[in-house]
Amino acid sequence: MSYLRGSANYVWCTTSVLGKGATGAVFQGVSKHDGEPVAVKTFNQLSHMRPQEVQVRGAGWGGKVIVMELCTGGSLFNILDDPENTYGLAEDEFLLVLEHLSAGMKHLRDNSLVHRDLKPGNIMKFVAEDGRIIYKLTDFGAARELEEDQEFVSLYGTEEYLHPDMYERAVLRKPVGKTFGASVDLWSIGVTLYHVATGNLPFRPYGGRKNKEMMYFITTKKESGVISGIQTTENGPVEWKRELPNTCQISAGLKTLITPLLAGLMEVDPRKRWSFEDFFSAVLNILARQKVHVFFVNRIQSLRVYMDLAVQKDLNDFQSLVTDQTDISPENQILLFKETSVAKILDNGRKSSAAIPKTTEDMPLILCHRENNNVSLEWDTKDLPKFPAFPNLVNVENDASLAKHTCGVGYCYKRRVEKISRSVSLINQAVKTINQVIATELVTVTKEGSQTQSVIQSLHQQLNLMNQFQKACHSFLSAVPSLEKSINVKIDSMGQLVEVQQIEFKSMSGHLAELEQPVKQLHSRFVENNVLMAEWDEATSEIKDISRASIKAATHVGKLRESWQHLLRDRATRNLTYNDEQFHILERIKMQEKAKCLSELLNDECQHAIIRLTEVLSDWYKTAQAAFIQTEILAKDTYQFEESLELYLLRMKEVVTTYQTDLSNMTSGLKPYTPQKRALRTRSRERGMNGGVDLSDRENSIGNSGSLETTYHPSTRKSSNRKTTTTTSQREYVKTFNKGLKELTSVQEEVWTILKENAELVNQFQTLTLSLLSSDGSQGYESNPSSTRNSLSKNDSDLSGKSNGSM
Repeated sequence: MSYLRGSANYVWCTTSVLGKGATGAVFQGVSKHDGEPVAVKTFNQLSHMRPQEVQVRGAGWGGKVIVMELCTGGSLFNILDDPENTYGLAEDEFLLVLEHLSAGMKHLRDNSLVHRDLKPGNIMKFVAEDGRIIYKLTDFGAARELEEDQEFVSLYGTEEYLHPDMYERAVLRKPVGKTFGASVDLWSIGVTLYHVATGNLPFRPYGGRKNKEMMYFITTKKESGVISGIQTTENGPVEWKRELPNTCQISAGLKTLITPLLAGLMEVDPRKRWSFEDFFSAVLNILARQKVHVFFVNRIQSLRVYMDLAVQKDLNDFQSLVTDQTDISPENQILLFKETSVAKILDNGRKSSAAIPKTTEDMPLILCHRENNNVSLEWDTKDLPKFPAFPNLVNVENDASLAKHTCGVGYCYKRRVEKISRSVSLINQAVKTINQVIATELVTVTKEGSQTQSVIQSLHQQLNLMNQFQKACHSFLSAVPSLEKSINVKIDSMGQLVEVQQIEFKSMSGHLAELEQPVKQLHSRFVENNVLMAEWDEATSEIKDISRASIKAATHVGKLRESWQHLLRDRATRNLTYNDEQFHILERIKMQEKAKCLSELLNDECQHAIIRLTEVLSDWYKTAQAAFIQTEILAKDTYQFEESLELYLLRMKEVVTTYQTDLSNMTSGLKPYTPQKRALRTRSRERGMNGGVDLSDRENSIGNSGSLETTYHPSTRKSSNRKTTTTTSQREYVKTFNKGLKELTSVQEEVWTILKENAELVNQFQTLTLSLLSSDGSQGYESNPSSTRNSLSKNDSDLSGKSNGSM
């Protein structure tokens, strides 16, 4: 008997069955022209009900066929039926199905078509040449044109995926005069997506499809928001669920987005039921979100945060999403990535959340609790399903089912081993990240402290020179006779300016000294001696390495799968010979042994290792957290000190300017003083001593009268002595004046020379301060770096310029 069939262009084999349906079967065939594999659908008697215009046929074997693109990945139903997907598809694969299913339905609705038989069996997996996976809608045998406001009365579909109203008529055969709209596809989409996410149907009465009345009761009596109802015992209660089960592979972050979508699609109340626009909008929102991987150290937990960049625009919004999954308030979240904090990456919130670095499952953000230093393992193996036991009696039908279940549990154990192995790797990565962040911050703080100390030393030298300059000015002006009282007051005021700056400088120097000691201690311990990593390496040296455990698990599961396929073939044979039965029993024993190996690998090796590592991490994290907080406080104090020093520099500039202005005003008010003026003042005093009579005038009058008096007068001798004294005093004054002037000039030149020499150091400090303002991650300081830079640069130019000027 020949199993080959063919047409003018294609040939296929009836044993290569891809699928069967109500109207025919689908076989794998090839093109006669280029050998390209195709899918060929043949029809039975029901094929005459198909619309003529949608039939693409070949001729040759006496029947009609539809030749279509071959989807080598199989149907979504077959994928879900595989033991690897017993508990649903992986998260990334689920999102791919959601994206492509939504796109397919969007195309149908844009063309006013309703599918009416949406289910995993009618969604095919296509693998493109470049490896891309595309899920495609197929089997449009029940499809028809239907506008948004139109309805239909004909019944199509598969029981488990039917809308309750259609189920009532099509399955229960109740004569209900209801019509149906395009929204029936939405219910089928909801059931399909739940099936894809969990590996099971959402509504399951005891006894399955046979219990039709209970199936209808579950779907129609469920409350709004309920996404599943399961009856586990005959006539027993229904377990209603509003959340996806923990056994599925969907993360908590995606569950919060998928659950309301499923609830809206599987809503019985027409007033609350979603429309197609609601569905398409929700899917676009989910797919457009940025996925951020986070590893939560305190719970040894990997998180996925789905961030809507249109809503969550900054770091605080992102931290709120983290809070939803961890219950850690934003102010207590420490988020790290590689060698820095996320706050610094986002420039303390100045950058949008889109600047959060790209993460992967193996390179996530590291999340630590700022206040709680406890570390605990939030999951264990108790939540895993148990391996079933084979009965003593051989039953090929039952054994095949148990083998499939065993294989499914094996895949579940394999995923848990992989999760533990990844968690161990992430723990070590988190330890290195925390240590690197602490070390990097301490190096930065130490460097800033060293440069700040240089600036402080320069300021100390400048203040000493200003003090000497003030003393020289005071000495110089004191040599000037008969100063006005206001000038003396001004001199005292100028001295007070210098004194105030010295007092403030002394306080700042003391504060810097208080900061230097703890910084040196922490730097010596955590940078030079690398204590944290040394303690970690020592504590974890005796913990067993499980880096290759995931490979072992994959090997064991591979053996389980081989045995399951063997028992599956035995079920197809049904009647086993004695030898076949012995091999059948041997395969059962092999499955039990491999299941035991998987259990021991998970419980005795992996779980024990992660528990021991968690205990070590708990002790280590207490030290690391304290070091991190201390470093953070020191960095904050250093920042505040540098901010104060920056303001002090600006005040110093104002003091210098004020000092120069006061000195200039004071010296400009002094009148020129000559020896002639001093002689006039001396004669004026002499007149006061001789009753107001000027002796020189008297002598002049005598000389003019022609009578020269030669008698010795004591007063004349006294006057002569005073003139000699006056001359000596004038010389001493000039000498003192010149000496004070030279001293004043020398000190002034020394002051401005030092200021000029330290201009570069001051500039470096300003650069350091500005870099700190832009990099500090713990302050809410608001400033304008450009204006600060300009003001400080102007200060430098003023100081440098004064070295070429004079007071």
